[in-house]
Amino acid sequence: MTNHFFDLQLFAETTIPAALVEKAWGKDVWAQALKDSYFEKFTGTGNGYIIDKMTNLKKEAGDTIVIPLLKALTGTGVTDDAQLEGQEEALQFYDFAVQVHEKAHAVKLKGKLEEQKTAIDLRKHAKQGLATWLTYTIDQMVFDALTANPTDGRKIFAGGKTSEGSITTADVFTADLIGVAKRKARLAHVRPVVVNGTKHYVLVVNPYQARDLKNDAKWIDAQKYANIRGNDNPIFTGALGMYDNVIIHEHENVKITETGSGSAAVGHALLMGAQAGAFAIAQEAEWNEKVFDYGRKYGVSVSTIFGIAKSKFDGEDFSTVQVMTACKAD
Repeated sequence: MTNHFFDLQLFAETTIPAALVEKAWGKDVWAQALKDSYFEKFTGTGNGYIIDKMTNLKKEAGDTIVIPLLKALTGTGVTDDAQLEGQEEALQFYDFAVQVHEKAHAVKLKGKLEEQKTAIDLRKHAKQGLATWLTYTIDQMVFDALTANPTDGRKIFAGGKTSEGSITTADVFTADLIGVAKRKARLAHVRPVVVNGTKHYVLVVNPYQARDLKNDAKWIDAQKYANIRGNDNPIFTGALGMYDNVIIHEHENVKITETGSGSAAVGHALLMGAQAGAFAIAQEAEWNEKVFDYGRKYGVSVSTIFGIAKSKFDGEDFSTVQVMTACKAD
């Protein structure tokens, strides 16, 4: 069987062995889900990406993958001809654990209503639905992980407030807060992402925070000169703009809680540097088909094993700063 014949059979007939069909469709679902994920533009293999993706881990659901994070060296070294032997500094590693779990979902199509459809049509509909579900699941898990339990040294509050519970509706998101968040990251040695030789952080806000930022005169003025449209790096795709080399994005999944003063709505924007999170993939999507009720009904499932976690170093969030502001609805 030639490759050409294989492709033709896959998309026209169902005569290929079922295991090969399911493997091909599983790969398609996984590829489409990752491609459509909001965080795909920030994800890659290596320590230069906001989300560090690890693949081919060959782990089972429930396993923990331990990643060594290297603490920065603090020794002074030696000068000129001073003796170096005996002055060495020990490397210090901290274990960062990512636990992987199975995620699965399935769809079942009614029998008689679908009798006139071919198997390939049913697979297409199922693939689209399950890929969309998987995309949403991955994105939500990343936002949940990066937002959960910010450590004391990695959070700031609008309006000069000192706690989340004291934020009022007047404490809106402003351009000045971008600078405050950037300084906190820089002073904590949060490593930025380097794009074309320039160091950047990425800050993701929710639509209400974006609305308030767009009403800030400082932001409006800065955007007259911050031309990012010509930059083809994915990190700029869909950005609202840039302020002080911080790239601002907007997403509806940025968390809003009723935790301010008098239950005021609080938005939890995220400033992120390199390796803010880890995406550990133990098993890509597996596609399984099943026929029910004497061949009258058809179902499809996908299952995958992966884990997503916020990076932590020595008990502190490694590369995120959470910016909490008022999020009053329109």
